Amino acid sequence: MKILFLSGGAREAALEYLLEKGENVVAVITPHLTNANSRFYSVITTAIKHGILVVPVTKENIGFKLAEIDYDLFVSCGFPYIIDDEMLKTKLAINVHPTLLPRYRGFRSGPFQIINGEKESGVTIHKLTKEMDKGDILAQQSFPITIFDTTKSVFRKAREIEPRLLFDVIQKIKTGEVTYTPQDESKSTEYNMLRRPKDSEIDWEKPLKSLYNEIRACDSIDYPAFFYVEGQKIYVKLWRGDKKEDDYDLI
Repeated sequence: MKILFLSGGAREAALEYLLEKGENVVAVITPHLTNANSRFYSVITTAIKHGILVVPVTKENIGFKLAEIDYDLFVSCGFPYIIDDEMLKTKLAINVHPTLLPRYRGFRSGPFQIINGEKESGVTIHKLTKEMDKGDILAQQSFPITIFDTTKSVFRKAREIEPRLLFDVIQKIKTGEVTYTPQDESKSTEYNMLRRPKDSEIDWEKPLKSLYNEIRACDSIDYPAFFYVEGQKIYVKLWRGDKKEDDYDLI
């Protein structure tokens, strides 16, 4: 089976795993590299290391680029562009989403799981359709979110699950054993709001207990929670004094 791997984020582990397992990845599709999206670089270097064709695309030319490639299965793993419906009609296309759909649809849903105090997240592999994250589900795997998790640790947990789950789904597609389960719209939630640095500002007049989830939902390294005192920006960092070195959570 000839696989077309589309990615726009730090998903090199999924690509590497497929290649290690002998899957025939014929090309890797990514957006054009810019200073703003250097996170694509890890997937590109992984493809180059294995001698896989890398095809940079734009929103405008992606249809033409895909038409030039012979493939059987279209795998989207962190790809940021909406795929035209006509392209999805010709070949089977699947997407890897780092939440338990139909909850937390959208490309910026991760932090809101923390903000909302969720106790569980996971990875969903679903059929790619013109409507974002609404296609039939092929497989899911869950993991716990602890009170010490952060947005980054939840995303890391999802990335560790993705490679094997994706590989297993591909094997079932090959054998015809895969099942397609429609999503339950009554349980759906969607978050497409792009969080910006200013969203890390907290209201310091609120009780600390009520701010805890909001603080750990911020990017603790690049955009930590903050507030102002007499015009000075004060940052907030959380850590545990007795945290063990092998603890899985970040705080």
